Amino acid sequence: MAEEHAQVLVVGGGPSGLATALFLARQGIDVLLVERDTGCSAWPRATHVTRRTMELLRPAGVEDALREVGMRVVGDLPGVDSPVDRRVLPACVLEAPTLRGIAGAEVLDSGAEELAVPGPTSAYWCGQDLLEPILAAHATHAGARIRFGTRLVHYTAHEDGVSAVIRDAAGEHPVRARYLVGADGSRSTVRPLAGIGRTGHGLLAHRASILFDADLDRIVRGRRFFVCMLTETPREAAIMELNGRHRWAVAVAVDAASGESAADLTPDRCRDFLRVAIGADVDIRLRTVFPWQVWHRVADRLRSGPVFLAGDAAHIHAPAGGYGSNVGMQDAHNLAWKLAWVLRGWAGEDLLDTYSAERLPVGAAMADQTTLLAGVGGAALAGTPKLPPAALVYGARYASAAVLGGRPVHGKDDAIGATVDRTGTPGTRMPHLWLRLDGRAVSPHDLCPHRMLLVTDAPAWCAAADRAGATFGVPVCGVRVDPGTPGWAELTGSRAGLALLVRPDGVVAWRGATAGDPGTTLARLLRRVLALDSAAHREIAVTR
Repeated sequence: MAEEHAQVLVVGGGPSGLATALFLARQGIDVLLVERDTGCSAWPRATHVTRRTMELLRPAGVEDALREVGMRVVGDLPGVDSPVDRRVLPACVLEAPTLRGIAGAEVLDSGAEELAVPGPTSAYWCGQDLLEPILAAHATHAGARIRFGTRLVHYTAHEDGVSAVIRDAAGEHPVRARYLVGADGSRSTVRPLAGIGRTGHGLLAHRASILFDADLDRIVRGRRFFVCMLTETPREAAIMELNGRHRWAVAVAVDAASGESAADLTPDRCRDFLRVAIGADVDIRLRTVFPWQVWHRVADRLRSGPVFLAGDAAHIHAPAGGYGSNVGMQDAHNLAWKLAWVLRGWAGEDLLDTYSAERLPVGAAMADQTTLLAGVGGAALAGTPKLPPAALVYGARYASAAVLGGRPVHGKDDAIGATVDRTGTPGTRMPHLWLRLDGRAVSPHDLCPHRMLLVTDAPAWCAAADRAGATFGVPVCGVRVDPGTPGWAELTGSRAGLALLVRPDGVVAWRGATAGDPGTTLARLLRRVLALDSAAHREIAVTR
């Protein structure tokens, strides 16, 4: 059989893999994705799509589809007996004895701190069963080839790419690709073939999720929430509403140390437990019970030659807070724009080394934080400070050759800031501003994909950006900000003539000003950030 070709072969069709295919295809890259399962996830796991992830997905065109099937995350709503708007869900975490006692529930987290961070979009409550088909459809529409029921058998890495063998119902087929991305989950095939080991605290707990339908309107009386922790149940439990009226899930502890398994949660036992958890005898329709485990494992590195890891193949941790799939989709975006720019000749090969340098510490830090949030870390994480949700969503800090002048990051302990940076420090997320462009309000995060942005209030910087794009043959866009734009003075400290070089992932690569020629400065910055000196790019000054 003739060898099939792709610029990038993605292994794994969960949120991380599908997002990788989507982001690559949107940039004109020929991508082939293979997934061993025959379709998208049937279960509503990983329900929380954070606002930071949405900043990356929104320019890829998926926000309208998510709005149709998911629930927009908002601040707290009025209490019991209030009108119910099923299109929204408040970002609050509650604690109550049982669901019936929700009127007097304690608010553990209102979501106010996270939602107070300015941004161009909302978070959404949308399980994998709804999110994955959206990602797959948009990736396919952008040109990605997605093959379900197809698995990677093996691959061999070469200096100029990988030779792989995939297997589907028709047999085995050879594939040749320049790069391979292993987004194939915690039981990754790619990771061990790449010779990449893992470290961490291992298996920490056993859990099961009970999915069921029940009319609980008279119980909750309009009270809406992310999750409610239940304190007076026979076993540790938390209940949440799923997308769709009267659909619910309860996550429960499984006492594996005493020999219990999820198989012991028979339908009758589940119904009995649910009536206790709800605090009332209601009609319950069980959908399924699926077991899961809480692990803490992080890959030793994220690159081996032309092979990269993303998502659960790179780091597995507790699902607390719903952060796992978000970390994976952010891995995908960080890697995808760098692969695309190298493949299109806009950046040097050395740029790809910054993927592991930036995302590995963040993944390790999130593994610790979600383990703490799940309450299963024990002595292994004693002394590790627990960070607030806003920091977990927006606080990632990068230190690599693609960031100039930022704070040093010494491993996972520095990879997430305790507070959200509002000043555009290099290596952090570009703060959101509403800019006026062609008579409409846009955010820098809507403009970032597929280009480098130079955000400034100085016309000379904007002119330099236009010349740099033409000279280097890379997409660079100067965006002039009115000094009176809300938030700009806070961002710049009211310093005139400041410029921020923003990468396609919305991360600030450089922040500063120059007393000399902006064009010369920008040429030097682009060569360093994009590793242009590591490729066959012409050394031509921007100013002539």
